[in-house]
Amino acid sequence: MSCARLAALAAGVLVPASLGGQIRVDGRTAVFYESYSFGSGLVFNQLSELTVPLGVNLRFGATGTLALSGGYARVDLRSSGLDPTLGNQQISGPLDTEARVSVNVVPGKLVALVTGVIPTGIKSVRQQELSVLGAISSDVVGFTATSLGSGGNVGGGFAGAVPVGRFALGFGATYRQPMGYVPVLGETRELRPGAELKFRTGVEGAVARRTYVRLAGILARTQKDRIAVAGVGDSTKNGLGNRVIGYLSVNQGLGRGSVTVYGFDVFRGDPQIEQTAVGAARLPRGNLVAGGARIDWPLGERVVVSPQAEFRMSSAAPSDTVTALEKLGQSVRAGADVRIQATSRATLVFQGSGVSGHVIQSGARVSVSGYRASLFVELNP
Repeated sequence: MSCARLAALAAGVLVPASLGGQIRVDGRTAVFYESYSFGSGLVFNQLSELTVPLGVNLRFGATGTLALSGGYARVDLRSSGLDPTLGNQQISGPLDTEARVSVNVVPGKLVALVTGVIPTGIKSVRQQELSVLGAISSDVVGFTATSLGSGGNVGGGFAGAVPVGRFALGFGATYRQPMGYVPVLGETRELRPGAELKFRTGVEGAVARRTYVRLAGILARTQKDRIAVAGVGDSTKNGLGNRVIGYLSVNQGLGRGSVTVYGFDVFRGDPQIEQTAVGAARLPRGNLVAGGARIDWPLGERVVVSPQAEFRMSSAAPSDTVTALEKLGQSVRAGADVRIQATSRATLVFQGSGVSGHVIQSGARVSVSGYRASLFVELNP
């Protein structure tokens, strides 16, 4: 059964039968392959990831939308021999399945959201596979899939926008309650992640005839995690705090095309326990800063070429008791997208990029370089 047919059947229990004739289904899929080589100093010297995301959107006229997404991922790690107990590793399997229902409470102004994640991904791994899942979470490299599974979650919230002169003011809030799971095979400890509350706001609009500005901010607060042991009870893990995320972009029309310059900052103000597919990773106070530029230039009526580049720098405190940040590494990624309107209902996007930089491990600088290639397909029947 196709993804679109499956999504349509699932949507049947959420909307009245009278809307059947108004349902519009569109789908998207892609294939991402990326491979990176690392210099001496790490327990691995090469890491590759193949990701195949899948997504389906069902639009029920003016009522709302049901979005379903999932996919498959495979990660290959080649040991450097620095750790004799670690050989080459491979993890593969489906990703978690995500669902989001959007209901237009006030069309064009206010949307109510119901979200959920079904734990179809890799939520439990063997002890020797921890290095693989830790490696793909690197902020400096920026993998396509940074987590392969969890215990699932449920949540909801709202998002809206109102006009303010020539601008639009956006706002929203969401709540997410993760489910408990056992992250490492053979262990009895269950991780019970804390709930997360996010507030979002932003403003966007034209400041000149061909100049468009977008500014957004997110404040996230996560409750403390708990570790439950059968027959013993659970214990609270300390160190959860706030995250503040800021984003700014400026789009300037230029001849037949346009140039977009952007930057974002992800600041973790306190030590935090972040959820990964292998359980709780204790993270000290930290910061990720990035900036980039993109040119969108049409070649005829059906093809748009988009060269782009991005710089990233990551830093963190050396421990939970230290507030000063130390550099963890940096990278530059450059490449181009080619977007082709193949038919009136199908779009193809070819992407290619290379990255070069370094990470800092135990005070030593370790070089990293590699590439990413992908094909993205979007269908609008």
